[in-house]
Amino acid sequence: MPKILIADTPERAVTLERILNGHDCIVVSTMNSAEKRLKAETFDLIVAAIHFDDSQMFELIRAIRKSDKNADKPIICFCSRDTAMSRLIHESLEQSTKALGAWMYLAEHSYNVFQNPDAELRRVMERCLTETSRNDIQHQRIVIERQRADLQKLRVLLEVQEWTPSLQEYLDGLQRDLELLLKEITRLHAAADIEGASVVTSRDLNDRVSFQVTTTENNMTSTEERQSATETSQSAGEEKLSASEDVKEAEGLRKHLEALEKN
Repeated sequence: MPKILIADTPERAVTLERILNGHDCIVVSTMNSAEKRLKAETFDLIVAAIHFDDSQMFELIRAIRKSDKNADKPIICFCSRDTAMSRLIHESLEQSTKALGAWMYLAEHSYNVFQNPDAELRRVMERCLTETSRNDIQHQRIVIERQRADLQKLRVLLEVQEWTPSLQEYLDGLQRDLELLLKEITRLHAAADIEGASVVTSRDLNDRVSFQVTTTENNMTSTEERQSATETSQSAGEEKLSASEDVKEAEGLRKHLEALEKN
């Protein structure tokens, strides 16, 4: 279950808790308590309300970006108060919060035109969580891709060496390492499929940020497709190496047995 830090005034935090009902939400109402939480815990998402602790939202964003545990976590800035002033400065707030590193600025009043504004807001926030998960999966796949490439290079270098039992034992160890990497890739693919499915169910989102969110998701999908193509190519290379190593092992065993018979 995603862990979400909500920074808002006590009386207005109930709005975000209602919207995010079912998630593991922790509410803070002062900068001091927020900084303590950020230092002690890791969150999947931070929702910072504009009126948090006498309008210290911007200070909170800076504190998040400087924290050890949460510097790279997504931040959604939120305004639950509908006033003439908040509507007037809406665009400025959006640009300012994004400049400081927030993922999105959301104003509750913008969603009141929908039949279920809470559901619309919740879906935006959950797609933010999904984006973070997909990014993590992509980074893990890149790490595995590099490890597989290193294994392939090593196996290619070993191809020119004469077969010996010790060489075969070493190759078997490399093969076991590869199998572990392939199991992890399978797990990551399954996780990516789950995250992708959660995006598909929210594709009918009709709010003002839908285009931006969808564009980001489409870019991530393109990256995932390129990663899959690379992984397929790596698998083909590994199959060729395995076939070559099998032939080499058989020939090496044959020569080894012949030598034993002569002796």
